[in-house]
Amino acid sequence: MFLALILALGLCTTAFAAVEDTGFSDVAADAWYADAAIYCREHGVMNGTSATTFGPDTTMSRAMLATVLYRAAGSPAVSGIADFTDVASTAYYADAAAWASAEGIVSGYGNGRFGSDDPVTREQIATILWRYEGSPAPSDTSRSFVDQASIASYAVDAVAWARENGIINGMTGNLFAPKSPATRAQVATILMNYLQDETTTPTPEPTPDEGDNILVAYFSATGNTENIANHMDALLDADLYEIVPQEPYTSADLDYNNSSSRSQAEQRDPNARPAISGSVENMEDYDVIFLGYPIWNGQAPRIISTFLESYDLADKTIVPFCTSASSGIGSSATNLHDLASDANWLSGQRFSGNASQSTVASWVDGLDLPETVADASEDASATMQIRLAFDGKEAIVTLEDNATTRDFLSMLPMTLTFEDYAGSEKISHLPRDLSIEDAPSSYDPAVGDLILYAPWGNLAVFYRDAGRSSGPVPMGHVESGLDLLTAMDSEFEVTVSVAA
Repeated sequence: MFLALILALGLCTTAFAAVEDTGFSDVAADAWYADAAIYCREHGVMNGTSATTFGPDTTMSRAMLATVLYRAAGSPAVSGIADFTDVASTAYYADAAAWASAEGIVSGYGNGRFGSDDPVTREQIATILWRYEGSPAPSDTSRSFVDQASIASYAVDAVAWARENGIINGMTGNLFAPKSPATRAQVATILMNYLQDETTTPTPEPTPDEGDNILVAYFSATGNTENIANHMDALLDADLYEIVPQEPYTSADLDYNNSSSRSQAEQRDPNARPAISGSVENMEDYDVIFLGYPIWNGQAPRIISTFLESYDLADKTIVPFCTSASSGIGSSATNLHDLASDANWLSGQRFSGNASQSTVASWVDGLDLPETVADASEDASATMQIRLAFDGKEAIVTLEDNATTRDFLSMLPMTLTFEDYAGSEKISHLPRDLSIEDAPSSYDPAVGDLILYAPWGNLAVFYRDAGRSSGPVPMGHVESGLDLLTAMDSEFEVTVSVAA
């Protein structure tokens, strides 16, 4: 089993850290599930119901739930098709249904039906998780809900187990509402709770090697800032340090709607200094510090102030970066300057949580860094650029450093035939499959991105937004010449080589 209790299930209305624009027309910025909707979209766990809507109040069907769990498990390969009369082999959830059934996570009804469109109720979700856990006997069956008699006999032990483990709580009036269907907003919150918990383990304290002088320090509440920090680590061969709060933030602490929540109280108090677990050894050995954080109420979380005041940062270069759904870095960075006034502060940058490595590289390359660091950045970028030559023109692509691009580079130089597809991308079929080791389960290509579409084995360069889907593997980003590529009609040959 590899799902390992995929959900920390709390179907109560819990809210999270502040966002200013969710990107969904039906998810208000102050909705209790706003951060969860954004988080699940950016991590490829749940897509919107359309390009602009999330459908928070839409009932979660059995097909939807199977698909969500399947994506959360990394969309593993399945053999064969689901043996259900109501699951077509072409259905979007076909692989998910086959996987969930084989793993014993979501079974059919026993009459050949999966019940794809049937709503999933609270007692059914409790039972799905309980069975997956091995059907453990609850240790306390003395507590009951007001509507205990309404809980189906097959779900009684499951509900008791879920309650005593804090997985599913009761509702107002000590009701469990066993027959109530779960909504997409509730399930998004469930998944975010679980995946956030995965990021709370402190990382080892960094000890700089001889010659290393770059530190990437970051605080990440939902994993978005961590993603960007990992890109910087790979680009700059830096030391990585996660700023971990001594007292971890709970879901209640991050409740944006509750003015009394810990995060809101801290943000209102300019003197708040949340304690940090661990410290950076030999801070004096670092010349450049990239400092990352999420935007909370338009500003850096107060734990960043704790970090800055914990060290002598005189004469060091500090480069701030942040993640948010839409807000720029704004005053969040400049308001930190007084906390390390003797440092050399460079202008910062805001990223979306799923920004590609090539996007980060483009920003890093434009920074006025100390000479040794700039050389390292330029060297890293130079080794990851390819040239697309066509019809007397060219485009330059900065590649990401992953197994797919390394495999692709081993095939160069070569000539490929490209064509237009769907009015949004230029595609070319490769002569063989590329490695997709450690590839993400889904990806949302940006305009200019070069990707491998693994199911078909083709390259694609996007010149229009296409939305998130499973299958794309990020390979890089077109730095120049995208307009020339876009203007090409019909089929055309492209010679691909490593850029000099």
